[in-house]
Amino acid sequence: MHAYTDKLSVAAGETIRFHVSSTLPYQLEVCRLGLDMDSPHTDKVLHAWKVSEPVMQPIHPGSYIHVEKGLTADEPIEALTIECWVRLWDVWGRQGLVSQFDETHSGGFALLVDQDGAVEWYLGDGGAVQENGWHRGEKGVLAKVKPPGRRPPGQSRPTGRRDKWHHVAAVYDGRTKSLWVDGRRVQQWDWRGTVRPGTAPLRIGAIGRDGLADNFLDGDVAMPVFYKRALTEDEIRRRFETKALQTPTGDHVLACWPLSEEQGDRVADESGHDRHGRIINHATWMIGGPSFNVNVDRFADYDPAKDAARGHALRLASDDLVDCRWEPTFEYRLPKTAKSGMYVGRIRFELDGEPRLYHALFVGKKAVDAPRASIAFLCSTNTWKAYAGTPFARTWPKLKHSFGHSSANSPGDPPMGSFYWRHRAGQGTYYMGLRMPWPLAGPYTVYGGQHLGHLCYADRYTQTWLERENIQYDTYGDLDLHLHPELLDGYKTLVIVGHSEYWSAEAYRGVERFLKAGGNVLALSGNTMFWRVSFNEDGSVMESRKVDTMGNQLEPTNRGEVWHSQDGHRGGMSRECGYPAWKLIGLEFITLSNTATKGHGGFRVLDSKHSLFNQPHRLDVSDGDELGLPSAGKPSMVVGHEGDARVSTIAKVTTAPPPPGAEFPSRDPDGIELLAEGVIDWTVGSGTVFDYFMRPIAGPKAQAAGVNLGAEMIYWQRPDGGKVFNVASICAGRGFVDDPKFGLLIKNVLHLFEGQSK
Repeated sequence: MHAYTDKLSVAAGETIRFHVSSTLPYQLEVCRLGLDMDSPHTDKVLHAWKVSEPVMQPIHPGSYIHVEKGLTADEPIEALTIECWVRLWDVWGRQGLVSQFDETHSGGFALLVDQDGAVEWYLGDGGAVQENGWHRGEKGVLAKVKPPGRRPPGQSRPTGRRDKWHHVAAVYDGRTKSLWVDGRRVQQWDWRGTVRPGTAPLRIGAIGRDGLADNFLDGDVAMPVFYKRALTEDEIRRRFETKALQTPTGDHVLACWPLSEEQGDRVADESGHDRHGRIINHATWMIGGPSFNVNVDRFADYDPAKDAARGHALRLASDDLVDCRWEPTFEYRLPKTAKSGMYVGRIRFELDGEPRLYHALFVGKKAVDAPRASIAFLCSTNTWKAYAGTPFARTWPKLKHSFGHSSANSPGDPPMGSFYWRHRAGQGTYYMGLRMPWPLAGPYTVYGGQHLGHLCYADRYTQTWLERENIQYDTYGDLDLHLHPELLDGYKTLVIVGHSEYWSAEAYRGVERFLKAGGNVLALSGNTMFWRVSFNEDGSVMESRKVDTMGNQLEPTNRGEVWHSQDGHRGGMSRECGYPAWKLIGLEFITLSNTATKGHGGFRVLDSKHSLFNQPHRLDVSDGDELGLPSAGKPSMVVGHEGDARVSTIAKVTTAPPPPGAEFPSRDPDGIELLAEGVIDWTVGSGTVFDYFMRPIAGPKAQAAGVNLGAEMIYWQRPDGGKVFNVASICAGRGFVDDPKFGLLIKNVLHLFEGQSK
């Protein structure tokens, strides 16, 4: 049972589509989530369908280039040269480099690499595949490949070594076939036969089987070229020496793809023969070619567009998949009167004799022409998607489920990946498709056995509290703010919640504009605005390139790949991309800890006389009292799993000098008032403190430097306009559950922001 919706958010009065693949009968319900965070019994069911004859829909993972207009010839080909550059990631078996070949019906030509690093080359007449058309080169000629074998579920491959670039040229002169690697001939065979391309599509990074692409390449490719003659030894050597920086010209060039687009799904043929290609399943741009020195300094003034040696290439992966491309199973028009909030397509079915629930989560927005509330509530949908490590997870038997970045995969080992997992062969995951299942972001999933609502569950703490208090709000997802940064115009308050970790530059600038116009931000989120993301034009693919701290998807020595393909700008941590959280909401990430463990407390009040503790609701707290604590005997969960602090606090643990070219902002912006600090006693608590450059500091050392906390609570009247109240903990919303005074504090904040008491 797997499902997804065609969009992450839908306005009342608009249609949402559900794409379901199932082998079991089921009932699908469209539900608005109610006040009970741990049970569906308060949810409102808007519509339901029963399905007795389910349909299973296939997926087709694997990225490659499809060229519809392949080589054609009325007469047999008398001479041919195929060249390309390739860098292997891993080899599970035979993988296609360049082919116009289908092993079941059309044996034209094919270059492959096998599990031993040998190049296999086939030439045929375009009909049935003949055994004498195959020739195999030397074992290990394409560098030493990683040993075969799939990684265990939940475990990525080692990332310390990448195989080098190789130039491969296959030459047929009518009498002999020769294979050249890195400018030298490594094999030659006497061979005469009729050579015709056949009817299969031309593919780069795959071959055909039964009309479908297969044997996908786990590797990077650069400058594939076809010539209608045999290149000489000197010509091949010169092509090797140019390192894919020189595009060949002349009438003898049948096709040439420089791969210089660096974005989109189209690759242009520069030969003049219009053999343009289309990328299937996205693949990865902006990785540089064979001449590129990928080891770019972290804070260098580097511009990829000005690097003449960068070159161009495309990274392919056998498990690339950003869009299932399933047919819609159901359509539903959300009623014009539907309230904004969090919704699910809830699927009820039985497996092994017991009932199970599957959820396709989406955000319901108010009708476009409906009157607005004064509060905009931002769901952390970018983060929900970033952690969706097992899109095809087996549906767990119980309602609640604890996971890390994954869950048990379905049979057949379908693609698994997130911004915390690499591809099967070790390539970094830089893209997440939004037209995919994401069951791990469901309404009842918690994180890693910590009882921590890490994704949707974390957002629901604040959402359900607002509803219980009858405080009106309008719900949006991160993508809405990215696509329409102006949507905050007219609101008084933006509420940021949960684990709002992944932000686009467009959304950041939208909030900046909102604050400068006098808007207010209530942040109940930790690790906020930490990673920069971008989106393709229609918002269906999210990009993030993570480096220089936990969860790296590329090693620091490969930092030259951190520039995004979707907008050409630097990726990585927002603070290193020109969008630091502290400039917008006052605080930056500092701690990672395990919640509900020894040493964790509440938010210790430091300025009990501040108006926010007293007006209009008097909290009756003194300095040293802790907010957000549960009743006696229960573990505190309001501080953690990740928390943020002022840059002046981070400065206390930043003892090493900044990296070359970097500066440390040790001074806080004017006007920040520290109201409370989230208690973590590092002598007994577990976790890590980080300096501004994400260098880990052991807890005891942090405590010796005067940092004995997990997060900070601030109020900031910004000099540039707007007001911010920031309780910088992923678990901040837990305070609504454990401590009534925490709710009174937020009411006081909203009274200040909204000009009314609730």
